[in-house]
Amino acid sequence: MLDRARGALLWTGAVWLWTVPVLFGDTAAGMRAFRQKDYPTAYREWRAAADQGQAEAQYNLGILYLKGLGLARDLDEAFRWLRLAADQGQADAQFQVGLMLEKGVGVRQNYGEAQLFFALAAARGDSEAEAYLAAQYEEGLGVPKDLVRAVHWYKLAADQGLPDAQYHLGLLAERGRGVPRDFAEATKWYARAADQGHVQAQSRLGSCYAVGKGVDKDQVRAYFWLTLASKQHDKDAEKQRSELAPQLSPDDITKTELFAAAWKPKPTQVPKPTAVH
Repeated sequence: MLDRARGALLWTGAVWLWTVPVLFGDTAAGMRAFRQKDYPTAYREWRAAADQGQAEAQYNLGILYLKGLGLARDLDEAFRWLRLAADQGQADAQFQVGLMLEKGVGVRQNYGEAQLFFALAAARGDSEAEAYLAAQYEEGLGVPKDLVRAVHWYKLAADQGLPDAQYHLGLLAERGRGVPRDFAEATKWYARAADQGHVQAQSRLGSCYAVGKGVDKDQVRAYFWLTLASKQHDKDAEKQRSELAPQLSPDDITKTELFAAAWKPKPTQVPKPTAVH
């Protein structure tokens, strides 16, 4: 299943707000205010532009309502403005509308309609939409279960650097679901996601190194990846790491833990314009 921990409040990662050359300057002025956390001004500027039919302003306005920034949180209004932007082809809005429909937030849950909006955003190259579309095919949500299609969409998202997609592509390869079982292919995708800090991929990669599945057996590397996953409170990694420790020398443990403490993730996903956290 696609990692949906983010889905408790829809998408709790970066909120992508777009600016384009505008006729009236409202969207750009709203973005400047937003960056200064002047949400009331951002709302006024974006509302004016949204009323003039500017899709980017409609999307941004929908996000303000969705997050409750500078105004009372209103999921009905969020959905209304996001849907207006989505109907104009704004890919981020299409993805958010799909997410709200899938989870039944601000609107009646409808997997089939969610699939349509994910497909629209995926057709425009939105990697998150590609991954959610893949998960729907993997799980049979709103569409017939189809692991071959799931692999296809996960691969598109993984090639854009999305770690969730890379991890799930690894799982499918390891288990032989939708593709022939291939442990080397699985560890390749786990490694790409693990390098970006994906905790489950780090745990799986550590397990693979511990037993030599798809890679040469290497208990030091196994301990390293399990240590990184343990730092993110992965219980399975913590258990495996404890079991592995007695097989390593104190020197190996010390060096590996120092290396893990200094390690930084290496994001490879192509960033969207103007990421506002």
